[in-house]
Amino acid sequence: MTATSTPPATDPSGPLPVVRDRRHAREPRRRRGVWVAVVVTLALLLGGGGGGLAWARDTAYDDLAAQVATAQELWTSSEGRVADPAVREALAADVAGARSLLDAPFLTRMTTGTTGTQDALRAASQAVHASMLAHARDEVAAARAGLVPVQELGEKIYAATDGLGADEAVRARLRTALDEAATASGAAEAELAGDDLAALERAVGELEASLSTVSVSTEELTVAQDAVSCPAPDQEWDPDGGRVPDSELAAIPWSPDDRVRADVLDGLVALDAAYVERFGVHLTINSAYRTYEEQAGLYDPSSPIAAPPGCSNHGLGYAVDLGGGVQAFGTPQYEWLKQNAETYGWTHPDFAEPDGRVPEPWHWESVLARADS
Repeated sequence: MTATSTPPATDPSGPLPVVRDRRHAREPRRRRGVWVAVVVTLALLLGGGGGGLAWARDTAYDDLAAQVATAQELWTSSEGRVADPAVREALAADVAGARSLLDAPFLTRMTTGTTGTQDALRAASQAVHASMLAHARDEVAAARAGLVPVQELGEKIYAATDGLGADEAVRARLRTALDEAATASGAAEAELAGDDLAALERAVGELEASLSTVSVSTEELTVAQDAVSCPAPDQEWDPDGGRVPDSELAAIPWSPDDRVRADVLDGLVALDAAYVERFGVHLTINSAYRTYEEQAGLYDPSSPIAAPPGCSNHGLGYAVDLGGGVQAFGTPQYEWLKQNAETYGWTHPDFAEPDGRVPEPWHWESVLARADS
């Protein structure tokens, strides 16, 4: 007989043989593979290994860092140059918030994002820039307004010195300064309509420079005119001398043909009332305001009695010549005035004292007058 190998009979009632299911054996390995893939993918994406998300993250935060640096520079440079200081405070707060985000842990930065922070910084920076523009426009307007009276005085003195012998080179410098100031003012006005911050700030500097130049040139011409018009060192030439507008003058009530400046009349009236109470008569007015032509008619270069036109307080409406006893030193009327006149805003100037340059007991001036003219 040939021996054959046959499997033993299986008893259905006995225990089943242990047979391993290959599908169940592969499941744990599959799960481990998925987790490894996830971890590797996240590492590539988040770990800076060239993944798109890592690149986007780095770019966004680099942009934010650059924006913070720019905003910080704007905050620093805007000090003292904004119309509303509150906008700088708001920008400082947004810069601080952005820096906190840049310094935050990785997961916080990833979940927070930068869009809101960047938008806030952008809006705050724009507000500061707008406030700087407003401030610059205010500065231009103020500088132009401050230049106006300086220009007006310069023009007045330039016109008043025409033909009076002042150095023409000095007059020419003032004319140039006035013309350049007018040009600077016109250019600055044009800049007010624009949004060029640097141009506005340059305009302020040019206006301030023009104001200084015109002021210096005006004073230079005044001194030059003094040199040829007013021989005494205590005299000062004034372009208004003898040219005070009628609207600024007022008639003396008891001597209506004589006038003084309206703003000194009340003191003179009060002084006269006290004088009447003491002496029973009004102050005798021999002379008060004189026009340029009237002063020119009185002036004699060989005599110090009458000042040249433009060099006398009579021409400014601040002086009166008195009679009725006051015209002599030592009289009761003169002594009473010496004791009481200043109470009412009038005085006897030093140059007219007995030991002064031109002893004139009759010459009295408002305390508002410039000294010794």
